Amino acid sequence: MPPDSDQELGRDRPGSPPAPSGASPARGARDAGAVVGPPALPGGADTRTGGYARDRVAGARRWLRTTPARVWLLTVVCLVSVAGLFGSATLTLNQAREGLDVVGHGAGPQAMTTTDLYLALADMDAQLADILLMGTDHGLGSGRDEAVERYEESRSRANEALLQAASLIEDNAEEGGAGEAATGEDGAGEGRAEERSVQELDLQAVLDGMGEYEQLATDARLRNDEAQAPPGEVDATALVSYRQATRLMHTELLPKAFNVSLDSSAIIRAHHEEGQSAVALGLVWVGSAGVVTLVSLVGLQLYLRVRFRRRVNVPVLAATAGTLLLTAGVVLALVTSGEHQRDAKEEGLDAAMALSRAGAISTDMQADQSRYLVDPTHADNYQQVYLERAQQVLFRPADNLEDYYAAIDEVAAASSEQSEGGRADGDAPVALGYLGENAGDSLLPGQEGALADVLVSYNALQDRDRELRAAVEAGDLDSAVAVRMEIAHAEDGAFRAYEQALDELTGQHKEAFTAGIARGDSALAPWSWLLPVGALALLALVVLGVRPRLAEYR
Repeated sequence: MPPDSDQELGRDRPGSPPAPSGASPARGARDAGAVVGPPALPGGADTRTGGYARDRVAGARRWLRTTPARVWLLTVVCLVSVAGLFGSATLTLNQAREGLDVVGHGAGPQAMTTTDLYLALADMDAQLADILLMGTDHGLGSGRDEAVERYEESRSRANEALLQAASLIEDNAEEGGAGEAATGEDGAGEGRAEERSVQELDLQAVLDGMGEYEQLATDARLRNDEAQAPPGEVDATALVSYRQATRLMHTELLPKAFNVSLDSSAIIRAHHEEGQSAVALGLVWVGSAGVVTLVSLVGLQLYLRVRFRRRVNVPVLAATAGTLLLTAGVVLALVTSGEHQRDAKEEGLDAAMALSRAGAISTDMQADQSRYLVDPTHADNYQQVYLERAQQVLFRPADNLEDYYAAIDEVAAASSEQSEGGRADGDAPVALGYLGENAGDSLLPGQEGALADVLVSYNALQDRDRELRAAVEAGDLDSAVAVRMEIAHAEDGAFRAYEQALDELTGQHKEAFTAGIARGDSALAPWSWLLPVGALALLALVVLGVRPRLAEYR
C-alpha cells in the first residue's frame, strides 16, 4: 500500500522499525540517534558533568532538526505574534477611546463653557450701562427690573465659567504632569508649567477684578438713583464710578477672559494633536504586528504542506484570513474614529467656539451704543471702538461707520442670494472676521441659510445703529434712547434677533460636534469585545491546525 500522506518519509517517520539486533552497538546507537562520544576519562565528577552537558546540548540540537521541533517553533512564533497583534491593537484602541473621551466629554465641553466668560462679563457691563441710561424711567424697553435680573444672571454665568476654566486648567496640569513623568521631557514640562501659571494668573485676576467691578457698578447705580437722573442724563458722580468700572472691564477683565478662552482652545488642540499622534504611531504597530502574524502563519502553512504532503491546512488558512480581517478591521476603525474626531473638533467645536466669541464681541459692541449715549464726553471714542469691534465680527475695509454700513449691506445681500442659489460664490464680496471667511470655511452642508440669517440680522443691527447716531446728531436724545431700548430690550429688537440667528448657527455646530464624537465612539465600541474574541479564535485555530500533525509523533 502507498505510504500515508500525513506522515513524512524518512527517518523521522513515526513507527520506523528499530535497528537490526545483529548490528554492532556503535552502529545501532548511531542509527538510533544516540551520541557516540570519546571514551570516558578518569577524573571524577567534573568530567562526568561536562560530558552530560555536552550530551544535552547535542541532543537539543538534534531535536531541533526534527519535524516536531520545527512545527512547535513555528507554532510558538504564530501564537506570540497573535498575542502581539492583540496587545498593540488593545493599546491603540484604548488611546483612541481616551482621546475621544477627553475632547468629546471632558476638556471639549469645558472649553466651550469658558467662552461664556467673555460674553457674561460683556453683558454685565452692557446691562449696567442700560440701567444708568434708563434713569428714573424704569419702564423703558423691557424695564429696569429685567435689566437688573440679566445683570445678576450674567454675573452667575461668569462665576460658573471661571470654575469651568479652573477645572480645565487643573485637569490639563495633572495630565501634563503624568505625561512629563512618563516621557521625562523636562524642557516641555517647564514650558507647560509656565503656561499653566499664566492661565492661573489670568483667572485669578478676573476673579479679583470682578469684585472690584461690582463695587464700582453698585456705587454708580446708587449715585444715579439718589440723583434721580432722567433718561439719558447720568449723574456726574455716578458717571465717574461707571467710567472706572468700564475701564476696569475693558483693560483688565475682558482681555484676560478672552485669553482664557484662547488658552482653552489651545488645550483642546494639544489634547487632540497628542491623541492623534499616539493613534498614528499605534497604527504603525498594529499594521506591523499584523504583517508579522500573517508571515508567520503563511510560513507555518508552507512548512506543513511540504513536510506532510497536504495541500492546505484549513484551520491555519482560516487563521490567516482571520488575521487579515482582524488587522484591517482594527485599522479601519481607528482611521474612521480619528476622522470623526477631527471633523467633530474642526467643524463642530472650533466653529462653535468661534461663533460664541463673535456673540461675545457683538454683545460688547452693541453695549458701546449705550456707552455712546451715557457718556457724551467720550462719545467719539465709543463710536470708534464700536467700529473696531464690528470689524472683528465681520470685517470689510471701511474708515468710518457710514462706509461700513454700506459694505455690510453688500455682504448680507450677497449671502442671502447665495443661500437661494442666485449668485455664484466667486461673485460674493470677500469678508473676513468671525462671521466672514471663518464662518464660511466651517459651514456644513445645509447651513448656508443659517449663516445668511445671521448676516441679514447683523445688517439690520447696523441699520438701527445708523438711526441711533442720526438721532444723536440731530440733537434728539429721547429718540436715540428709545432706539437703543428697542435694539436691546424689545422682544423683537434687532440685537435679540441677531442673537437668536447666531445661537441657531452655533447650535448646529454644537450638534455636529456631539454627533461626530458619537460616531467616533460607535466606530470603536464593537472592538471592546470583538478584538479579544477574534484573538482567542486565532489562537484556537492555530492550535487546531497543528495538533493533529504533532499527534503523529507520539
